[in-house]
Amino acid sequence: MNYAVELEKFDHFLMIMDDQLEALEDKAEHYGINLTRDPNSFEKLEALFDKMTESVDKETKIDLIITFGRYLGEIVRESFGGKWHLPLDDPKNINFNSPVIIGHAKVAAVQFAPISVMHAYSLRKRAGLLRGAVMSQVKPQPLEIDHMEEK
Repeated sequence: MNYAVELEKFDHFLMIMDDQLEALEDKAEHYGINLTRDPNSFEKLEALFDKMTESVDKETKIDLIITFGRYLGEIVRESFGGKWHLPLDDPKNINFNSPVIIGHAKVAAVQFAPISVMHAYSLRKRAGLLRGAVMSQVKPQPLEIDHMEEK
């Protein structure tokens, strides 16, 4: 892999971000959906994705997953802090060479992979998946395991 080429692609990904987000917001208005780059748009983003992918080919759906992933990532970045990052230091990292948000959670090493989350949503179409994925990182809840105690 040519790291310089991958970083150049990532720079391009960031450079066209605003145009992509504005185009998605315009498309949302066409469907009567008002997207705002905050957590109130998680469910709206799911509804819009469902409408826009009803009858598209696989290649178009992949492009939409990336576009919606950008939007989801920007919601996280603008609402909870952090920045876009391209992990290239560890090929074993599940997010290797895929844009992620870092610095949004209390745990420094946490990476939010919005494109992967959108891909998961595209496969499962489970309402609330986007909100659940984001909130599990920015406001994690302690796991109650007392009921699992052996006696």
